[in-house]
Amino acid sequence: MTFSIVIPTYNGADFVEQALLSALAQTRSADEIIVSDDNSTDNTVAICQRYAEHIKIYQNPQGPSGFVNGWNHAIAKATSDYISILHQDDLLAPTFLEEIEKALTIYPNVKHLFAPCNYIDGNGESLQEPEYCTGEIKKYTGQEYVRAYQTVGHPHIHRCPGVVTHRDIFKVCQYREEAGHIADDDFFYRVGQYTDVVGVLKPLASYRLHGKSETGHLKNSQLVRRLAHDYNYQVKQWLGNCYMGEKEFEYFCSYAAHFAFEEYYYGIKYKKMDWEAEGKSYLIFLKSNNINIFIKYKIFLFLVSVLGNRFTSKLLK
Repeated sequence: MTFSIVIPTYNGADFVEQALLSALAQTRSADEIIVSDDNSTDNTVAICQRYAEHIKIYQNPQGPSGFVNGWNHAIAKATSDYISILHQDDLLAPTFLEEIEKALTIYPNVKHLFAPCNYIDGNGESLQEPEYCTGEIKKYTGQEYVRAYQTVGHPHIHRCPGVVTHRDIFKVCQYREEAGHIADDDFFYRVGQYTDVVGVLKPLASYRLHGKSETGHLKNSQLVRRLAHDYNYQVKQWLGNCYMGEKEFEYFCSYAAHFAFEEYYYGIKYKKMDWEAEGKSYLIFLKSNNINIFIKYKIFLFLVSVLGNRFTSKLLK
């Protein structure tokens, strides 16, 4: 079996060298390490070129194409059996590929594997470590995997660094741009329809939280609007789909209602008519499909209908 580590980059000069060094330091060497750059304007590529003898570097002169397309461009360049995405600001533990290969000798037919991660800050200092790591190698059905992803860890049992997927899976299940900010979650929810999943329950990756990350650079109201779209997209995707269990579907509904209301609230408060209209349309969609809307949301909607947008906006100042 062969392994590719692919590193999608865009203006990642602050941390990309650390990510690269963690890929190069594997006790079971990757068969190829690929940097796929999305037309960075900083010195990301120059940093990567210091390691040109050991890695492959591809550049997309038409970029930036967005982070999801960046992932897919990187995946498309890989030639190995198994592919692992390493974000430009994250890290892999030295034994990551060694542990994944060991798991595959036990479960050779599984085509998607993961290991949990630590959370670190911009200086590499630990912020949070997973408390559920037993060291076992555990196999999940697709539905068990979804349940574990939603309910274990803070907020999930794993993140994107530390995931390995067989190239055949990407022929039937890709990262989707329309899934938005949670396109990685969206992929993980769907992949179990095509394969069982194995977790190596050791912290073998590090997920970095910092102000320049895809999440970190957004203002709270901007993030709310993106997540309102993304969770309502998940509700639409899984509505009536028997693969998704009832409790797992309710997870999407709860977040969809929460962020839809938040978007509507911000729209009223800051007199952003497009936000208000979009948030309200999501709430109407959820209600029309008999999806529970919390009573406090209903009360607020009622007050707006009675008091009007302008007066409610003044009350919220």
